[in-house]
Amino acid sequence: MYWFVALFAFIIILIILATYFQWGNRPITSWLYAVPLLIINILPIIAFYNMTITIDTEMATVKFGIGWLQRKIPVQDLDLTTAEIVNLPWYVGVGYRINNRGTFFNTKPGPALLIKTKNKKNEFFVGTKQGKKIIAIIQEIQNT
Repeated sequence: MYWFVALFAFIIILIILATYFQWGNRPITSWLYAVPLLIINILPIIAFYNMTITIDTEMATVKFGIGWLQRKIPVQDLDLTTAEIVNLPWYVGVGYRINNRGTFFNTKPGPALLIKTKNKKNEFFVGTKQGKKIIAIIQEIQNT
């Protein structure tokens, strides 16, 4: 999500420059007013700067940034018979998204991995080009 970080970094730089040089007809008069604007623009960077998918012997985890938004599902609860690679079009968006197929984590349009749980109530739905590799890893863990 480099474009996302770059956008918010650009906004932060503009706020700092506008405050320092007093740009505009009604400039920000004090850093006390600029700091909340900076914090509001720093928080999304911390929350969404990257997406990490981790598969270990117990859990399949996907998280954004430092982990405020994450999903953990026990590997043994994943039903690999429902595993499929889907193509997410550009209009579904990026981030933590909800659509008719479930809740997914996505950083860009394109391929995504969808695996339902055995009770069909949850899903492991992530945007990734490594879907087949993740399925193979989960299958290997479930078979041991």
